[in-house]
Amino acid sequence: MSSIAYVTDESMLEYHRLCRNRSILFWRLSSKRKFTDFHKGDLLFFFARPRSGRRKAFLGYAHFDSVVRLSLKQMWSRYTQATGYDSEILLKEAIEKAAKGEIPKQMSCLNLKDVVFFLSPIYPEEAGLDIQNNLESYCYLDRSDPSVTFRILKIAEERGIDLWSADGDTDIEQIFLHDEIRHEVAVIHKNLGKSTLTKKEFSRAARLAREQCEKEDWEMIRTSRTDCLCIKDGQFIIGLPFVAQTNDKDLRIREIAGRMMIYRMKFLQAKLAEKVTFDILGDNIPEEVAEITEHINNEQI
Repeated sequence: MSSIAYVTDESMLEYHRLCRNRSILFWRLSSKRKFTDFHKGDLLFFFARPRSGRRKAFLGYAHFDSVVRLSLKQMWSRYTQATGYDSEILLKEAIEKAAKGEIPKQMSCLNLKDVVFFLSPIYPEEAGLDIQNNLESYCYLDRSDPSVTFRILKIAEERGIDLWSADGDTDIEQIFLHDEIRHEVAVIHKNLGKSTLTKKEFSRAARLAREQCEKEDWEMIRTSRTDCLCIKDGQFIIGLPFVAQTNDKDLRIREIAGRMMIYRMKFLQAKLAEKVTFDILGDNIPEEVAEITEHINNEQI
């Protein structure tokens, strides 16, 4: 999981907001450094100057979908106004200005989905970040601390998101809520501590999680290789692999029971517990584990 602060032209952002674009394309000159840890579904925060301000702030975000290599003509032909400009001429002028000369034959373009704009700017220091105002390209936000992204989203929740900028076919509030939940669960998972599984057990647990994530609506919990998450119809299911060898079966039963209880406690604190249930992944789940899981899932809040 990675979130990045991406330096963005404020006038282009305003164009996307006014046009209510849900999918947008950011072009990047080939000379700029490449992403090394940024994947589909990760969040790209728009880091730009507000219309009435000198310091850059977070004005919203979008979900990274893919990278495509395109020429200027291909860019305009395929994406037109999703590039942030009214015409190919204006797009060309913007690229020429950034390139300070000849336009590259092809550019690395970021395809972004599910755009969310904030009602008011969020400055880095408000989320406990120290980002220089003269940042030229982008920086990672949460490589060592997944709570950074959650803090930004929490501030956005308190101040409000721009519902006007969403088209009528998109439930922007639901998208935002799911993003907030994903990152809150990632923070909770990170605070659970390291797994005590053996190397062989961990490998099998990771395989079970990957197989589960091949199913519709399932995804890996960000920051985890073994725990996964399903978001559907306003409910959240945490998938936990149960893996044990004969000599440590009782220990693994106690551990997975404790893991569910800690998750449950953290969800109570976050006021999410009524929406969360657990699903144990694996073959030949011990009866004790099934009974404990059923008890926790049916526990009255």
